[in-house]
Amino acid sequence: MANPLVSVIIPCFNSERYLRSTLNSVLAQTLSDFEIIAVDDCSTDSTPRILAKYAEQDSRIIIIRHEKNSGRPAYSKNTALKAIRGKYVSLLDHDDLFLPDKLRVSVDMLEKYPECVAAFHDIELVDSDGNMLSRYLGSFLDDARDYLEPDESGYFICKGDFYKFQSIRYAALHTISTTICPERIAGDISFDVSYGICDDTDLWVRLGMAGSIAYSPSILASYRQHETNITRDQDKWDRETLLYLQKNRERIKGRLLPAEDAALRRRISDTFANQGWHMRCVGRHGAATRAYLKALLWRPGMAQVFNVVKALFPVRYQA
Repeated sequence: MANPLVSVIIPCFNSERYLRSTLNSVLAQTLSDFEIIAVDDCSTDSTPRILAKYAEQDSRIIIIRHEKNSGRPAYSKNTALKAIRGKYVSLLDHDDLFLPDKLRVSVDMLEKYPECVAAFHDIELVDSDGNMLSRYLGSFLDDARDYLEPDESGYFICKGDFYKFQSIRYAALHTISTTICPERIAGDISFDVSYGICDDTDLWVRLGMAGSIAYSPSILASYRQHETNITRDQDKWDRETLLYLQKNRERIKGRLLPAEDAALRRRISDTFANQGWHMRCVGRHGAATRAYLKALLWRPGMAQVFNVVKALFPVRYQA
């Protein structure tokens, strides 16, 4: 049997609520030369039965089940990456959706630009019922204009220093928007499991450092925002983001101009300040003070000095 063109990775854990819709969105693709590698992280609901039924009906679906729950999707994605047979790799969370042309457009970009290590596109943010809330990258073309080269086909090439934009501003790539060509990358494309949340952001920056990336402004996938999203834990989100930002600066600081490094230090300082505010809001004044002091160290200034003083007092809300 010939290898498929694309491997679609779906990490699963207690996914019964949305899994059928997720699988159906891949099976409805206008490009049909793919395999689905679904990794079940020891689900306790009907996820195994749903996967088994779909696999019986379509031989393109491969199921891998962990012997022990890993506790985070990065492990499941790494398990699948070891099993891929496709030239290209796309990722899809168990509660999200591909729109019909997702794979066709992603492959078209990577075939058109053999110098690109990955391709991505815009996505829509939707609620639990699939109703559109907003688009993910509404201002991206303007924000990143200094790092983009337009193409007559309507695509864009993110140039070799795009990782600087990703580090200073935002990563731009998203799990469900990204398709990777592993054979064009010299380094490791696995997810760093030391992160609980930012493992994907870390990989997107590593892709930006590995080479050029193609971009389509078309909306080609839907990301659900609901109460079970892993990123809804604000305290964990703050801690993970700060861990990633500081580790990433150590990785790239030798490549940054002084003004670029100052901008990245400002982002780290602002993130510590945000953490301080969140700690104040829940009455953790000692933690707030520590966060504001770190913000001051990363970016000295009177605003941060005032924040350190204010951390001693409760937040005063106005009606």
